[in-house]
Amino acid sequence: MQQLFYLFILFFITAYWIDTVRVKELARQAGKIICKKHDVQFLDNTVVKQQTRIKYHHASLFQLVRHYDFEYSIDGSERKTGVIIMRGQRLGEIQMDLHTYDNQDAL
Repeated sequence: MQQLFYLFILFFITAYWIDTVRVKELARQAGKIICKKHDVQFLDNTVVKQQTRIKYHHASLFQLVRHYDFEYSIDGSERKTGVIIMRGQRLGEIQMDLHTYDNQDAL
């Protein structure tokens, strides 16, 4: 019985890790697309996870909400920070000094 418990824990950790890698890549792609759309530079070609929360979702019991920071530059000389909020594996919103875009307007 104890081995089954450890196997379940290992499965849960592996599934969480795979989901985290997938969502980070989706957030990176969203940041790259929104920067290209608004003619700003997507710096360092990466996003950094700042926060993960568990939030109640009406369609399922819960949903992971992850906040990623990314840096962009309007003129190439000043770095600005934007935020991408992922709700599960979907884009929630993107926040930049330019505007705040919800998932319908962002991409």
